[in-house]
Amino acid sequence: MNKKRDKLHAPSLAGHFDAPDGYTGHFGWLCGYSADALFLDEAATRFTRLVASQRACTGRIFLAMMLDPGNPVIHDVPGVAHLLFEPGRTRPFRLLHAKVALLGFRHQTEVGRWRLRLLVSTGNWTCQTVEESLDLIWRLDIAQEELADAGTSLESGCADVKAAWGLLTWLRDFFDTRVLNAAVGDHVSVSAEAMQDMLGWLQACADRAEGPSRFFDSRSASLLAQILQKLEEHGTKKRSYIALGSGFFESPEKGGKKGKAVEDLVPLRIVRSLQQRGMLTGSPEVDIFVEPCACQALADASVVRSLQERDVVLRRAVTPPAVFGESAIPRTLHAKFIFSANSGRKDGNRCLSSWLYLGSGNLTQAGFLRKGSTQGGNLEAGVVLFPQEDLYWWQKKDIPSHQVVSHLLPVQWGDEGLIADAGSLQPGPDKQARPGPFLAPPVAWLFWDDANSRGQLRVPDGQDSPATLCVLDAAGSPCPVMSPGVYAWPAARPRFVRIRWDGDEGPQEADIPVMDGYGRLAATDLPALDLDDVCGQLMDFPMPPELEGEDADGEGDVSPPVSGQSSGERGTGPEYPIRQMMGLLENIAARQTGIDARDWSHWCTRLEQILGQARDCTVVVYFRDKLALNPLHPLYEACFRPSFAEDASSPYGRRYEEALRRIEVLWKVAGSPPLGGSSWE
Repeated sequence: MNKKRDKLHAPSLAGHFDAPDGYTGHFGWLCGYSADALFLDEAATRFTRLVASQRACTGRIFLAMMLDPGNPVIHDVPGVAHLLFEPGRTRPFRLLHAKVALLGFRHQTEVGRWRLRLLVSTGNWTCQTVEESLDLIWRLDIAQEELADAGTSLESGCADVKAAWGLLTWLRDFFDTRVLNAAVGDHVSVSAEAMQDMLGWLQACADRAEGPSRFFDSRSASLLAQILQKLEEHGTKKRSYIALGSGFFESPEKGGKKGKAVEDLVPLRIVRSLQQRGMLTGSPEVDIFVEPCACQALADASVVRSLQERDVVLRRAVTPPAVFGESAIPRTLHAKFIFSANSGRKDGNRCLSSWLYLGSGNLTQAGFLRKGSTQGGNLEAGVVLFPQEDLYWWQKKDIPSHQVVSHLLPVQWGDEGLIADAGSLQPGPDKQARPGPFLAPPVAWLFWDDANSRGQLRVPDGQDSPATLCVLDAAGSPCPVMSPGVYAWPAARPRFVRIRWDGDEGPQEADIPVMDGYGRLAATDLPALDLDDVCGQLMDFPMPPELEGEDADGEGDVSPPVSGQSSGERGTGPEYPIRQMMGLLENIAARQTGIDARDWSHWCTRLEQILGQARDCTVVVYFRDKLALNPLHPLYEACFRPSFAEDASSPYGRRYEEALRRIEVLWKVAGSPPLGGSSWE
């Protein structure tokens, strides 16, 4: 066996956000217990193929995230929206503990091609998960072309995606999603269009879904009840071995009297339930894998003795060398899993009739035995898998590493991992009380209005702000109120502002994003462009525009072109700027006549943004001040537009003409005579 070739290369949790070759992240949904900015920035970079500064320039949302309300607000990861729990809503779970992601990827050149990815994790969306803990993740990818092939068997995977989307759809009704639809005026936001695209992809999967899903959650029943149901659906069969692992067990005081505590331990209740359903033999081998430094109730000496009397073995979780390397620093167990199987009679190394649970639910009452809605349980999610490929207990010659259980799970059965007594065990810290809850503010975002050359922040139409709402400047002082919902801002446009209002429990504050005139949220300033830059960035559509001065690592200054280097100054004579403008218009026409209708609104936004950045370049200034002509007029002609937007009779045409009129205002050529007369010749 070629060991080098056979080594497992499992991606980290962040690595599962990587866009497939030829694709970029379009939109995605996440839910979880906790997250941090460092992990989210890495995940968003992998998902979009854009570094933070590029995402900040686009000002759009790529990932929408719903966390337990006790998680502090994460607001400054470009491209990621931390949605907050709606105030006044009754929380239908003790903790939001499910760790699920649904990611949508779109092909970079073929509009109709897409991929969906479902992630079910035992770990949180944090750097601690990536760097320090032992966690598990299950991943499912479905491609559009696979659905189009009637010969493929995707019904089970589509059922999983449908079930996961059912959970996220239900969950988002409790969260403030207004920012996802934030846009200028009546236009649909790019983020909302991406969400709609993904909804169509999800519906295509739902249409192919058949049979029970492997994915499940604890809204309507406990994890244990649903695991038992899924095992019965697969066929009742007794196994002689079971391994149970968890990153957290019941606290010592949960069990009441010590004599009763052992019988009430959730791992033993799981074993009894499986035996009663005929899915585990009467005298099975039972291993409980623990993190010795954090065993909660299992760290008690009497509990350990009672478990030994019941032939239950405690073992340390192991950091698999096949995944992390022989010299890897040991990691702490955080994964939650159950693995059960038989050993082969002829080949004792084979695992037969195996099944695996992995998910978010710890082996506690709130995590595993109670449903979230009415029994005070957590909202949990997981999968039950029945491996189709042969599995083996131990690594031996000619056995692929990815088929060895001790490489796939944090388990081992050597004497060195055996826990003989409670001397090496510690209860560890109990669950820490969390601050909060952090709830959605009354206003989700503010609009930046500088039409009168005076910066103002305005509450968007449709959002009712309380009379006590204040916008605080950089020094923390209230900004002057110009009129109801309009506040004077004494400096350049901010990306975020802090607001204050009187809540039920006194004054409250929150940071909210600011939208600019292009519909960009919390966006950095756009650099000035010359006409050569404009042409290049429009031709790259739908990929986000590159930033001037950006290096490969996202570092460097974003600055306007140096005076004297504009493209309009490289030629000689007055005809040169005219030729340049004509070339730009012809390139725009050539590009936009090939745009798909699904991308048209996004194209109009990009056109307005990029041309707006060129409003002070030499060529535009020449047309405005020297010629007093409107060079944009030819773009109104039908021959310069796709068939679905040839005139204002269609919403596509109206959206386009509105963008052109705003560009004319920015260039200060509105009302000027058109270049070339009434038509382009």
